[in-house]
Amino acid sequence: MVEILAAKKALRRSIKAVCAALPATQIQSESARVAQRLFARDNWKSATKVCAFCSMPGELDTAPILEAAFAANKRVFLPRVEDVKARDMAMVEAFSMADIDAFPRSNWGIAEPPRDDSREDALDARVDLVVVP
Repeated sequence: MVEILAAKKALRRSIKAVCAALPATQIQSESARVAQRLFARDNWKSATKVCAFCSMPGELDTAPILEAAFAANKRVFLPRVEDVKARDMAMVEAFSMADIDAFPRSNWGIAEPPRDDSREDALDARVDLVVVP
């Protein structure tokens, strides 16, 4: 297990360096291509409940995906770190882009659903589609 964690850490560092070297225009262009390919898929079209994530700077921009999901009246579920040391996360519902914009920021600067209100968990909602990095 230790070897796997070390290998993952090294891979993340390598990928982070490659991504950091990409121009913002290329990230936006590639993000748009990914979103369009996702929107063309039948499982996106038929999904009513979608798990996704809020991107960090330098990553695939997920805002267009989240905006499209809300515009299509899909229910959206986003990750919230419950316990960093235990590596425990929950996927809980976000209600709109304005809701996401109001989320507190995590230690990594990512918008994350607040812990002090009750939001439905994706496991209980039985989501149709999961969009992962």
